[in-house]
Amino acid sequence: MPLYSVRLHLEPDPSGVYTVTSPDVPGLVTEGRTPVEILNNVQEALDALRQAWQELGTDAPPALRPAMADRPQTIELLVSA
Repeated sequence: MPLYSVRLHLEPDPSGVYTVTSPDVPGLVTEGRTPVEILNNVQEALDALRQAWQELGTDAPPALRPAMADRPQTIELLVSA
């Protein structure tokens, strides 16, 4: 499975739900309450976007193009305590 480096922006609301967007992936919008739920929802949203791009014949944004396997990868996470 390829690895990607994608920045996520989490915006909390008063009820404890985070709205998740990404400056690296136009159109990515999802929500979640916990880190696990957020990551699962982001993966589902990315899968749906990939399918839509394929059906439309549109290229994925650079952040979702496979990274070189021999290059170090980084992951940025914002964690709420």
